[in-house]
Amino acid sequence: MSKQIQVFYELEVLEGKADELRDIARQMVAFNQQGEPETLVYNVYMSEDDKLFTFLETWADSAAGIFHADRFAKGDFVAQVLERTGAARLCMYGDVSDEMKSWAADNGFDVEYAPRIDGFVR
Repeated sequence: MSKQIQVFYELEVLEGKADELRDIARQMVAFNQQGEPETLVYNVYMSEDDKLFTFLETWADSAAGIFHADRFAKGDFVAQVLERTGAARLCMYGDVSDEMKSWAADNGFDVEYAPRIDGFVR
């Protein structure tokens, strides 16, 4: 079975901050594409009404997730995003390691976890 982790991270956009978040998202994509070979999918979306800012990510495994999370937490992007967003929902799907769960808890993330029942990756 695949060790990949899928991530859904949805944040409410503060009034008037959607365009700023779009610019930040483009910078984040370039930063992660260049520096994270084990981040297999990294897509960012803005709802049509500019109210929800959503990340859909796939990491090769929990180690890749911790690498990505450390870069995000230690970089400038986390503050830029959190200053422009409100409530959030973070979900991780797949075989999330205890180490990844500990990292998330230790860094203040309230994560909904869903282990894989079955499936395939092409």
